[in-house]
Order: sequence, then structure tokens, then C-alpha cells
Amino acid sequence: METITVKIKRLAFLVLVLLLLYFIGRVLFIWINKAALELHSFKNIFYLLIGGIRFDIAAIAMTNALFIVLVLFPAPFVLNKFYQKVVGFIFLLINSICILSNLIDVAYFPFVHKRSQADALLFITGKKGNDFYRLLPQFIADYWYLIIVYAFCCWFLWKAYKYSLTFSQRIATSAKTYFGAIALFIVGIGFTIIAIRGGLQQKPLDLIHAPEMTVVKNAPAIINTPFSIIKTTDKKSIVYTAYYPETVLEKINYGVHTPTTENIFSKKNVVIIIVESLSKKHISFFGGDANTPFLDSLFNKSLVFSNAFANATESIQGIPAIISAIPSWQNDPYIFSPYGANQITSLANVLKKEGYNTSYFHGGFNGTMGFDAYTKLAGIDNYYGRNEYNNEADYDGNWGIWDEPFLQYMAKQLSKTQQPFFSSVFTLNTHHPFSIPKKYANKFNKSNEPFLNCVAYADFALAQFFATIKKEAWFNNTLFIITADHTAPALSNETLTTVDNFSIPIVFYSPNNQLLQGINNTIANQIDILPTVLNILHYPLPFYSLGKNLLQPQLQNFSINYNGNIYQYIDSNYCYQFSNNHLMGLYNWRKDKTLSLNLFTGTINKEIKQADSTLKLMLQLFNYGMINNKMHVTTIQKK
Repeated sequence: METITVKIKRLAFLVLVLLLLYFIGRVLFIWINKAALELHSFKNIFYLLIGGIRFDIAAIAMTNALFIVLVLFPAPFVLNKFYQKVVGFIFLLINSICILSNLIDVAYFPFVHKRSQADALLFITGKKGNDFYRLLPQFIADYWYLIIVYAFCCWFLWKAYKYSLTFSQRIATSAKTYFGAIALFIVGIGFTIIAIRGGLQQKPLDLIHAPEMTVVKNAPAIINTPFSIIKTTDKKSIVYTAYYPETVLEKINYGVHTPTTENIFSKKNVVIIIVESLSKKHISFFGGDANTPFLDSLFNKSLVFSNAFANATESIQGIPAIISAIPSWQNDPYIFSPYGANQITSLANVLKKEGYNTSYFHGGFNGTMGFDAYTKLAGIDNYYGRNEYNNEADYDGNWGIWDEPFLQYMAKQLSKTQQPFFSSVFTLNTHHPFSIPKKYANKFNKSNEPFLNCVAYADFALAQFFATIKKEAWFNNTLFIITADHTAPALSNETLTTVDNFSIPIVFYSPNNQLLQGINNTIANQIDILPTVLNILHYPLPFYSLGKNLLQPQLQNFSINYNGNIYQYIDSNYCYQFSNNHLMGLYNWRKDKTLSLNLFTGTINKEIKQADSTLKLMLQLFNYGMINNKMHVTTIQKK
């Protein structure tokens, strides 16, 4: 058993040494970059230092997994001097590189306002130009003290490793407890895997979780650089393509909207209701088969955009599109992409500046799909999930709390919230396995399609929600937006086109407001919600958004979706599809409901030119904002 004890002590000692060196790197990072962080008190700094330990442990486990395996390997040859030299070389090489990356970011952070990610390695390979080598001498001159710190860290690491070898010398005199060594190897690998995941939570630790522990501006101080790089190596970064000269982006102010309204800002409450998988084609108001009497009645008193589209096909992509006007025009969902820690615009952080209280409700498991982390990033102060609801009697057995009681919970919380407030709720029961509460099993069973019965239940839950809030004083001072995160899967014997796959409702309702009524046939999509809401409120300040104000007349309206490496541009008549810089097809979706007639015959006509130019301009704007971390107004400026 002595061998096992020695191995445990040796690994524990080296992990503590690495944690100390990571801690030194974080202290330096915070001190040098304190002007870019929000450091109000020593308590605030203490939380950053403590919170970072979780990311440090994960990074140490990821980078030292091979070393741990080699040390714990249950075989006699691990005592061989040559073997131990190889193991030591691996340990010192890997960790000296990790320490160096942390210290480099101390100097590099002020230029990019985020931790270095995998794409930073392209500077070293030269794929991003030779600026790295050209500027390296100046960086060394400016940050000479970091060279001294690095030299000390490497010396200390080497001394610590040599000292740890004195532990191993005792192995030679220990009993050959092979079964114990094998058990230690298995347990050690298990603990390493848990450390790499960052714990036993539902989702592995990721960059997006940093804002859960602190304000968005301080997130880079909690993350370490090795963790950031590793977590983005398997995520495809956006490749910037300059379809147009930058002067074209300048003319449209890089996506910044500058309001011209002279009306007084209206501090109406804003409530966004996002119904899981609510396709336009299923709502009876639009001729669908689901029984939705409440939504039908509400839409009759609302401004309904009858040609509205989702930006993607997953909830994890739809929520940021709705709240932050961030489209999903890349392979990775925004919040798990290499740009998930970027500063962004959202309805929450814009309205907070005007004194709004902000909240988000979702009856699912806390942490699911990174929603709670995203809402923190978006500036939402209060998150209400299954944990906060705290009544497992209303658990649906699959996803979370049944929609009806959870919406009543939301109504109660909003009525306790000081006005004005911004809030959003994301329902969940219109989701596979399409269950209905047992007490309503006989009420919502009219359709042979379980999904349509769930839509009827969701309609009922919303009816009860509105019946409750109508009694509240804040109701008449509220702007409601009803939409979906994405469309539903195809029902049995149903064929959906690529236009159907994105067709959702987008509806604006404000009690007693006759200006927000009627049916509008213009093309609308989720990223248009943010600028339209701010227009309705007469928001007076500039803000960033790739969406459009749907109430602005004579505007070119369109929707862009991305799925399966295909971009789809939809305007009032045509659906244009584009992939890998190649035209895939052009369809008149108004007349050709099945999209069976490709109008592209080899000739580039004016419709294709219009669609292609608009699509590429929007993609260039999106890529520019993401890559350069410039998707909020205070950072929008010429490079």
C-alpha cells in the first residue's frame, strides 16, 4: 500500500504546485488589466480568484491527462530511470507552455478583450499573417517583467518536479500490490475525467459558464488560457470573407442603429413569450390543425407578422436570436462557439440602462443547454428555473415543470417585480415525448397527433396565464411578444420544405393599443424583434443589431437561415440557397409551395443578384462583429 500512497502524494503535490502557478497568473491578469474589469472590492477579487480554481483544475486535468496515466500506470517499468525522464520531460514541457499562454494573455487581453482561443494559434503558424513575429520584440520590451515571472515559474516548476521524485524513490522498497495499483489507476482516471468535465453537472464546464460566476466583463479573469484554447480547438472559427470593401460596412455603420424618433421614451414593460416548437402551420389562426382558441383570440387583437421565420432549428440558437438579435450563421450555436464570451447587445442590457428589472423563466433543469449562462451574458439579472420553482409535484417527468403551473409562477413573480421590467419565458411541454398532465388527459386528446394535443395544452396554459395577469396593474402597461424558438418536427405523413422548417409566428400585443393590430405580410425573423421593440418604446440611443425595425416603411425585408452548411435567404417572393460560395438554387416560394422548381438555369438574373448581394453583406457584417468582438454599440468602430 506504500506505493499507492506515494503515487497519490506525488500527484497531489504536483497539482497543488500547478494550481499555485495558475493562481499567480490570474493575480497578474487581474492586476494588469484591472481597468478593463469591474473590481469594486476585495470581496469581488476574492470571488474571482476562488471561482477560477474550478477552471484551473479542469485545465490541469486536460493538459496533464497523459502524465497522470504514465505516473499511475500499474507496471514495474515505471521505476525505470529513462521512463521517468520521459515522463518528466512531458510534464515540464506541457505545463511550461500552459504557464506561458497564461502570461501572454496578461499582455494580449487589452487588445482583444477576451482570453486567447484556438484561432490564436493561427498567428504562430502564419495563417493570420506575420504580425505575431513582427510585434513580438516590442511586446517583450513592453512586458519584460512577464519574462522574469515566466522564468521564475519554470524554475519553480522544475524544482517542484525534482522534489516530487524523492517521493518515488520510496516505491522501490514497497510491496508489489499490483491489485491496489490497478485499482488506483482506474480510480485516478475516473477522477481525471470528472476534473476535465469540471464536475458532475449535466453539461461539461465551458467558456459560457464563466459569466454565471461573475459579471460579463470579469469572465476572462475567471477563465484561464489553456482552458480557453482547448475548449475552442474542436470548434470551427468563422472565416472572415471580405465580399465588400470595408467602406461599405462603414456606410451602414457596422450594424449600429441610430434612432431618429423625437418621441419620449415609453417605459412599458416588455414580456417575450417563446413557445417551444410552435410552428406557424399548426396554429388555427393561420389555418393549422391544432386547437388554439386563446392564441387565435389574442392574435386578432395584435400585430401579426404572417411571414415570419426562425433563424435556426434549435432552441440553443433561437433564444439568443430573439433576445439578443444574434443569428445562427455559423456551425456552432453562438453560446458554445469560440465567440460565446463576446460582449453583446440584448434587450435586457439595453433596457437595464433605463432602469428596467430583468428576468428569464424556463421550467427546465437549471443549466440545460447553457440558457442560464447565456442569460447572464445577456445582462439578465434573475433566472427562474426548475430549482427556483422548487416543487417537484409539478415535474413532468421529462423536461421540467408543466407549463400551466410554471406560467402561474411567472405571473406571481412578475407581480412582485418593480416596474418597468423586461422578462422572457421559454415554455417546454410542446416537446418530445409530447406528454399531457394526467388531470387533462381527457381534455387534450382530440388529435391523433400527440404534438397537436400538446399545442392545445400550451394554448390553455397561456390562456390561464393571461387570465391571471389581466388582473394586475402592470398588465395594461406591457408590450407582449409571442413567438417560437424554432419550428416543430414533421408530423406523420407530413413533408416540410426548407421554408416550412423555419416558419413561425412573430406577434406584438399591447392592451388597448390599436396601432399594434392587424396582419402584416412583410418578411420578419427573430433578430428583427429587438430593433422593433426598441422602436415601439421610442428608445432614443444608438444600439447594435443585425435585425430590422419591422415598422419602418419602405425597408428591404428578408430572412436568412443557416442549417447543414446551407444559407437560405428568403424575401417577399424568392428563396435563395447558397453553400460554400456556390449558388444552390432559387425558388419562388410563394407560387411553388413544395420548392420543386429550381429557377436557376445557369444564368444570374436580377433576383439572384439581389439575394446574393444582400446575403453576403449580412454575412460579412455578422462575421466582422463576431470575430472582432464588436456586437455592441460601444465597440463599433472602424478597425
